[in-house]
Order: sequence, then C-alpha cells, then structure tokens
Amino acid sequence: MKSSRSSLTLVDNKPPALTGSCMCGKVTYSSSVLPSDLVNCHCQTCRRLSGAPFLTFGQFPVSAITWTSATGANAMKKMTYSDIADRTHCAECGSPISMTYKCEPEAISITAGTFDEESIRGQLPRLKSHIFVEEKVKNEWYELPPNDGVPKYSGFPSVFSKKIEEWKKVLKSPGLG
Repeated sequence: MKSSRSSLTLVDNKPPALTGSCMCGKVTYSSSVLPSDLVNCHCQTCRRLSGAPFLTFGQFPVSAITWTSATGANAMKKMTYSDIADRTHCAECGSPISMTYKCEPEAISITAGTFDEESIRGQLPRLKSHIFVEEKVKNEWYELPPNDGVPKYSGFPSVFSKKIEEWKKVLKSPGLG
C-alpha cells in the first residue's frame, strides 16, 4: 500500500526527511531530520511488545517530530513499564510507536518499523548497537550475527547508563519530588 503522506510538506515548505505511521494509520508523523542513531534493543519488554527477537529504534530530537494524523498524539496510549522511560503505542491497532527516556526529554526514540520507507530522503545511519543482549532470545532460532561489526552491550552503553544514574540522583535531591 503506497502512502500519500510522502508528499507532505512541513511549515517551512521543506519536505520531511521521513514520515511514518502505525499499522492502521491512526497515528502518523513526519520528521524534519533523519534519525541520528538506530539501535536494536533485545530487552524482554521490547521483545514482548513487538513479538519479535528485538525492536529497532531511531533516535530523533523531539522538536523534529510532528504528529500529522487528524487525531495526532491523541491516538497514542502512553505506557510505563519502568521508572526510566515512557512508551507509546497506537490505541487502535497496538503498534509500538515510541519511547522517551525521562533523563533525555529532548529526544524521542521511534520504532523503525513505523518508518514509511518510500518517504526517506537521504541515507539512514547504519545500526549503532545492539543493547540488552543479555536478555536476548536464548533459543537457537535466533542468533546475533557474531562478526557484524556492530557493538553489543549487556545493558545500556556506559555513557547512557551514567546519564540515567545522574538523572536518578537529581530526582532524589532534597526539594525535588
């Protein structure tokens, strides 16, 4: 099914760098930039929400995303499965849409499976990393490529783990919370 959203233009009259939608089309979005990173998450939550061995996310500045469907962000349901992030999915079809880490409110990770491939203007970045590989599928039906040149982390990369820990310290500071 060809999407007509690829002809969408933004307020500044530039075509979007990409558009995307959920399965049923109730949630649609455009981005003024391509994602800065693509990451495969193998955590149990991502696996169960996607029904797949991992979920791929593209990271964007929040300011680059415009919710373009008539129902916009209202078509999304927010879910919190941990104390560090909020996720959204389409309230109608259940497609996973995004995740926003509380320590990084200026960024949004959007599921790459929602990208309208024909709308992508430019080259997407190469996969940056596999995260939470300690939680990956243990059976032989899915194996990570051993020598794909993509870094693999048991959890988050250390830089991001430190960012989360700093955020948690600030939350525990007197007068906050």
